[in-house]
Amino acid sequence: MKIWLSVLLCYTKYIFLLKGRTLRMTNLTKTYKTEIDFSTDWEIPAQEKYIYQFFHQQLEDLEANQLHVHGVKLYKVDAGIVVTAILRHSLPKKLLLEQVVLIVKDKEGKELAKKQFDMQLFGELEPCTARPWKFLFEEADLLVSHDEIENEMDFEMVFEYYEKVVKDFELYLDENWSNGLTEDQKGYVHNLVSSLEPIKVNEISIVGFHFHETDDAVNVYIIIRNAFSQALTIENLPIQLFDAAGDLVCKLGFPIGQFQIDSKQARPISLSFSKEVFMKENPDFSSWKIEMIPQTL
Repeated sequence: MKIWLSVLLCYTKYIFLLKGRTLRMTNLTKTYKTEIDFSTDWEIPAQEKYIYQFFHQQLEDLEANQLHVHGVKLYKVDAGIVVTAILRHSLPKKLLLEQVVLIVKDKEGKELAKKQFDMQLFGELEPCTARPWKFLFEEADLLVSHDEIENEMDFEMVFEYYEKVVKDFELYLDENWSNGLTEDQKGYVHNLVSSLEPIKVNEISIVGFHFHETDDAVNVYIIIRNAFSQALTIENLPIQLFDAAGDLVCKLGFPIGQFQIDSKQARPISLSFSKEVFMKENPDFSSWKIEMIPQTL
């Protein structure tokens, strides 16, 4: 797959971390009212449906692209607790949840239970819809003693979503790099790649690992990691360089040709920053860092 890095960076902004009640993917102020929908896999008596409809009507409208969980009722069972809740979303497309982590808290915010649920039976939600569901938290999922939880107590339920990450990357050295490095240097780069922090799925990451300054330029070696599920071809690499004070020294777009990097692959590349385009005089390079320049479409 051939794609400009500017598109990649814009794409990765939609990878998200959700903690708490809502998920915001945009800053739109327009609100949306959801329609309640009942699963065909859960036979709900008509009286209970009225209760859920009443609770749903009391909920505030959602902003665009939000996911929300609202606890309705908590009751104790011998094996733990059962919580009924309404899940709703304001996405403009259908929503299919695979797994979710839910936390039950008391009104003071103390966590009472936590569990990851398989949502296969929950099914698919149409755009801007809500659906009630029951969740069983077994005794092993409780974070407090069973006696500390009161039947039909006031509570709140929140999501805890984990971003999928990629940890293991295969180092690829092309012929120039392979011939230009000693075995010790190759070992160092391999160990470096293995020690790097995981990155999010569908993200490109860079890290600098070698710095050399001459009279005319600064040369930097970096490693690019591809956490997409497909190979990518990067044609332009926009980079900014910072000095020890955290000041921006230089920012450049490097045309690097047809630089292909496979899925879950780490690949080094060398970049040269000419001092003629430095934005700061006499930068302190006792420490330094590089970042990709944020891009928008």
